[in-house]
Amino acid sequence: MLLLKLFFFIWRCWLWFSVLFGLIVFSPIGVILISFKKTYPLFHLFCRWWCRIVLLLNGFWSITKFEFEFESASSYILCPNHTSKFDIILLFATFPKTFVFIGKKGVSKFLFFEWFYNKTMITFDRDSIASAFRAYRKADNLLKSGVSIVIFPEGRVPKNKIRLGEFKAGAFKLAINNKVPIIPITFVDNKKKYPEDKLNLSLGLLRVFIHKPINTNDMSNQDTELLKNKVFSVINNKLIEYEN
Repeated sequence: MLLLKLFFFIWRCWLWFSVLFGLIVFSPIGVILISFKKTYPLFHLFCRWWCRIVLLLNGFWSITKFEFEFESASSYILCPNHTSKFDIILLFATFPKTFVFIGKKGVSKFLFFEWFYNKTMITFDRDSIASAFRAYRKADNLLKSGVSIVIFPEGRVPKNKIRLGEFKAGAFKLAINNKVPIIPITFVDNKKKYPEDKLNLSLGLLRVFIHKPINTNDMSNQDTELLKNKVFSVINNKLIEYEN
């Protein structure tokens, strides 16, 4: 049992080493690309291909099923279910449009990764209302410029026995206030193959479902709960469908 745990630990270290290696090697160019709005899509393109390589280096491959065709000029609010830090890698590898995450500070114990995450994404301090307000103002500006925003509506990774955690309202208020479509995204296999709360190893296929956008043009803040329940239902039903 001890040897098995040691093997799992080494395997997980290899995953994050492969992520960090690409970021460190690319960082001199990456820091330049992320400094300008016009060049940020090039940074995102690198992340997309490097994350695909990371998946293969670690024994994973993915299948993405789209339920609609993207409009190139549109921005979206993306709402994936949250299973582990692995979700970030998989979303970069599978989603075709440029996006920026909104997330809390302190996501990683790797100092370089944390610095890069804070530099390239919209981060905020959960204990500061002012910090959260600044983050949402920045998200507003990016949406207006055509960049999509990713928010994990559960806020944090739920315990392994919970299929889908309770959703927070932030993503849905942001979508309604900006009249931006919201896209539910379901990671079917991440919780089983890369769980957050225990060492485990299960290589192979990772399935991603990118569902039809839910339009918010005719919604007001009073519809926040309705929109939240719609997105929850779409993701939860897909998880139930593939549960066994």
